[in-house]
Amino acid sequence: MDCASLRSPPRAFNSIPGARDMRNRPSPMRRSLRRMAALLLGIFGTLAALSSLTACMGTIHRPEVERATAARLADTGGSLPEAHPPQGLGFTVLQTARSNGAQEAMIVSSGNWFKHRRPAQAAVLVRHPRGLFLFDTGLGRHVDEQFAVNTWLDRQFFGYGEVNPAADQLSKAGWQPERIQMIVPSHMHWDHVSGLADFPQATVWVTREEREHAEHGHAPGFLHSQFDGVQHWHELQFTQGPYMGFARSLDMFGDGAVVFVPLSGHTAGQVGMFLTLPSGKRYFFTGDVTWTIEGLRDKADRSWLLRQILHIDQDEAANQACIVQIHQIMQRFPQLTVVPAHDENVLQGLPHFPSFQE
Repeated sequence: MDCASLRSPPRAFNSIPGARDMRNRPSPMRRSLRRMAALLLGIFGTLAALSSLTACMGTIHRPEVERATAARLADTGGSLPEAHPPQGLGFTVLQTARSNGAQEAMIVSSGNWFKHRRPAQAAVLVRHPRGLFLFDTGLGRHVDEQFAVNTWLDRQFFGYGEVNPAADQLSKAGWQPERIQMIVPSHMHWDHVSGLADFPQATVWVTREEREHAEHGHAPGFLHSQFDGVQHWHELQFTQGPYMGFARSLDMFGDGAVVFVPLSGHTAGQVGMFLTLPSGKRYFFTGDVTWTIEGLRDKADRSWLLRQILHIDQDEAANQACIVQIHQIMQRFPQLTVVPAHDENVLQGLPHFPSFQE
């Protein structure tokens, strides 16, 4: 007798009523696992499709801007502008807070739906022999009271944490806030000028267009409690000629070390700052043209979905033109370090107070 002869006839089991159904029917746990797997596959598939769709919708195609920028950059002769930065010039970053964050694909259309980002709010302290100034202030000592005027929904969208005001960081290191002579906000949105009140003696440099935009603006972008008490204003004017493809510029100290250029679009009078150090290193601080370096690298706007939910840019077309222009500058001059104001990854690679890059 072999093993085969010990097997029951094929019909013996099937002859039991319902046996065939019992043999093929999965257990309740297995059915639940299958449903869960199908649901997860559906979610991941939807997110992948949404990521591809939003990337396509966010990629900027502005051939007329590309041609104009290429022509202006050609006038530079392929080299960076001459500069004579003095010894002692340096800069450092004071990170003042971090946002509660969002998925990267919401922050930049070419981003990843599976990656969570927590953009930073920061101030940049520039030390020049002719004066100390801040480019932006980040979040200040009174940000909680300032921010409280927002609606519940806006407080969720723009929530923040880990607050460490620039004035407190300076004081702890033995720096008197009075040493800060000037503040140049990239623009007047709440997360860039919250600390103005912490430096009441400083002169605030803004373009006329930006100040008017702020004074006629409202929450959540502009919070009047942050700037209504400013005692010393200076109108920033682009009185000099072309620079790095921009039609106008302002050389702050006349040595080519700190040069401001117009970046209107996100707000009416946003400015960017080129900084050249004695070491020869060059930086371009671009404010909120994009919130991440990926937006400039990929010519990608903020996500289409976010732009439908929130009114982010004062002039979306003008801001997209800035994205294209900076993208081309990055391609032409890869040695230039470009710094979007909120990119936590780029900021992490820069010197943090009290260390300075010279």
